[in-house]
Amino acid sequence: MKRSRMEIIFEILRSVESGVDTKTRLMYASNLDWRNFSRYIDYMLKEQLIYCNSERFYLTERGRKLLGKLKDVLELLNLRQH
Repeated sequence: MKRSRMEIIFEILRSVESGVDTKTRLMYASNLDWRNFSRYIDYMLKEQLIYCNSERFYLTERGRKLLGKLKDVLELLNLRQH
């Protein structure tokens, strides 16, 4: 099943929150090829959801808020599927 853009962004944010911090590890954790991963990372940096400090990624306050909201939405969607 193909993941939505929201699910991919959620996976990246969740991975950063859990301590996955380098580009390569983050790419593998999000299960994306390099080209698609680069697009998502560029978008998330531009939208200030994450920031990079000496090759390590961290969540911004905006990224933390979005992650919380995505958790709520995905939880609701999962409840309605059952």
